[in-house]
Order: sequence, then structure tokens, then C-alpha cells
Amino acid sequence: MRSGGTYNFQAKDVAYPALMSALLVGGQYLFSFVAGVEIVTALLACFSAAFGVKRGVLCAVSFSLLRCFLFGFVPNVIVLYLIYYPAFAAAFGGLGKIKDETFARYPLWMAAAVNALLLGLAVAAGCAAGFGWIKASRIVKATLTALLWAVFGLCAALALSFDGLYCAKKFFGKETGAALKTVAFTAVAAAFTVSFTLLDDVISPLMLGYTRDAALAYFYASFTAMLPQVVCTAVTVSCMLLPVTAVFRRIKK
Repeated sequence: MRSGGTYNFQAKDVAYPALMSALLVGGQYLFSFVAGVEIVTALLACFSAAFGVKRGVLCAVSFSLLRCFLFGFVPNVIVLYLIYYPAFAAAFGGLGKIKDETFARYPLWMAAAVNALLLGLAVAAGCAAGFGWIKASRIVKATLTALLWAVFGLCAALALSFDGLYCAKKFFGKETGAALKTVAFTAVAAAFTVSFTLLDDVISPLMLGYTRDAALAYFYASFTAMLPQVVCTAVTVSCMLLPVTAVFRRIKK
């Protein structure tokens, strides 16, 4: 409710993020025993898209702090989470403001942005894998190269699928707005997953006082976790986005 040009918090502005942050902590703990399920990414994306930037950011901050009681108060992890998850929630809260009618029309600039994001990820992964940018042991290099080609294939496949759906809509009048929206949100989630690891590769070495060689080793080691997470994020978000967001919007009403 607005009064005198300022925003006054209501009880539900605190209750919804509090309940969701508890769900995120429980979900992260439960699925920490199961590799490959990015439940926090998917649920926070859906919640932020349905409830908006403010509630999404509140949820992200409370989750980032509450999880410490289960996983420990590790300073570099706390800083990483407090930077990354509020930014993630704000981005998806902003995306959630885009009306379904806009996705139904899907203007050219949106299609170009999605293509740039997906193809940018694909090109980066392909170049890193194909041009020998990885300077590590033979076993680590082989593993990272295989994972990078997997990310390249996934992003390229998503871009081709998106363009196929976009052309079907523009030239043949097919109703593909929901599918196009799903691919767009999935692309943003995948990009954020990459940025999470890159941000960690800066924060952790700085806070823990790593040497240059140790920081480089940490950078390569983090890729073995990040690359599968990109694939898992794409699968999890694309499957959960529409149904879970619809449920959250019903609750919001």
C-alpha cells in the first residue's frame, strides 16, 4: 500500500518471502544429496517472477543468511550468496513484469537478445574447448573439454529451438509464446549460473588469500562443478517455470 509517495510494508510482504526462504533452505538441504537438481535456482526464479523484485530480493537475502545454520557460516560463501542471489531475484522479478501479451507478440529485439545470450554462451564454451584455452593437466583438460562441448551443444540446441519456434510464430501464426518465454527465462538462468561460478572465482581467492597459481587451480576446479550445473539449470528451469510460476501467482491472488 502506498501512502504519501512511500511504500508501506504489509504482513504478506514479509510472510511470503519468509515462507519461500524456508522452502529454499529445505530444498537445498534435501537435494544436496542428489546431484544435478538446481531446485533453488528454479524455485527462486519462479517466485521472483510471480511476486516481483522486492519480495524476490527479500527472499534471496533471507535464504542466503538462513542457510548458514545448516551449511555453516563461511565468510566467502556468505558474501557470494548475498551478491548473487539478490541480483538473480531482481533480474527474474523484472522479467516477471513483462506481460504475457508481450511474449505472445515477441518483438524482434527480445528474440535478438535471447539469441545473443545463448549464442554468446555457446561461442565462449566452443572457443574454450576448441582453441586449447585450458591450461591444466591432461585428465582435467579432457574432462573440462568434454563438459564445455556439452554446454556448447546445449546452448546451440536451445538457440536453434528458439529460432524455430520464433519463425513458426512469425511466419506461420503458430502459438508458441509460452515455449518462447520458457527458452528466454532458461537462457537467463543459464547465464546466471555461469556468472555464479565466475563471481566465486573472484571472491573466494581474494578473501582466502590464494596465490596466483592457487587461484588458477581453483578456477579450473570450479568448472567441473559449474558446467554440469548449467545443463541441470537449463533442464530444471525449463521444466518448472510455467507450472510453478502459475501456482505462485494463484497464491499471490
